[in-house]
This record gives sequence, C-alpha cells and structure tokens, in this order.
Amino acid sequence: MLTFRDSTQEDFKRIAAFPANASEAFYMFPKGTFPIDPEQLYEVSLTRRVPTVIEYNGEPAGYSNLYDIDEGNSGWLGNVIISSQFRRIGAARFLIQTMLNRAKEELGLRELNLICHSTNTKALLMYNQFGFKPYDLKVLKNEEDIEIAGILMKITL
Repeated sequence: MLTFRDSTQEDFKRIAAFPANASEAFYMFPKGTFPIDPEQLYEVSLTRRVPTVIEYNGEPAGYSNLYDIDEGNSGWLGNVIISSQFRRIGAARFLIQTMLNRAKEELGLRELNLICHSTNTKALLMYNQFGFKPYDLKVLKNEEDIEIAGILMKITL
C-alpha cells in the first residue's frame, strides 16, 4: 500500500541513494553530484515546501518537494525520484498525484510548473498523462556537460 508523509532528516541518507546512476541523479537533483550527498539534499529540503516521502508498505519508495512558491498562485515541482525497487508499481503516479493534491489543498496553488529533461522520455510521457503541457525550453548542461533541453511544463490545478 502506498502512503505519504513529510520527510525527516533521517530519510535523506536513503533518498540520496535512490538514483542508480549519474543520469538519474541529474534528473532528480541537477545541482548535486553523483553520488548525491545526503546532507546537501537535506539542506535543500529546508528551503522547499512540503518535502514528501512516499512509502510502500512502510518502506521509503520516493521523494519530491515544491519550491519557488508564489502564495495562492503558482509553484514548482522538484527533486522527483522513485527508488528503482519500487518502479512499475504505480509509485511515480502516486507521488505526482500526492504533490498535485498538496500544492492545491495545502498551499492553495492554482498552477504547478516543472522542468523535465528532454532525455527523460518516461517522465515526459507521464507528466503529459497528468495534463502537464510544455510551454518553453531551457538549455541545460547534463552530468556529462553536454547541452540538453529542459522542457518547462505546467498544469492548472
């Protein structure tokens, strides 16, 4: 059974280990390096809103948060990651739906934005299924210092 809760400092050692490689780490935490430093990720969470852990039968399975909140208006979805052992069971969909609900119900947001890397096809397709629509492009450099497209997407809540 999937549930959610606010993260605690103790969670970040586990969350930092979710990315299986440098590409996954970049998708989750572009400003970090692989392997991700749990303390650095925790420090970032302190500047974010509703840092959320999802659990599968009590086991941490995923993480995300919201940032750059314009109260009552809009915000950004960030640091989305699902542990590899919990993929393909609906954990990502549960996490995204949880974050959409929290953005609307707890923060009163009317719009949620995100940046998804062009090389992360599975995530792009999933966000599209939720109703996120592309509206701009940002040139980013990936973990190998190669230019890629960061696709800006948004959804009305």
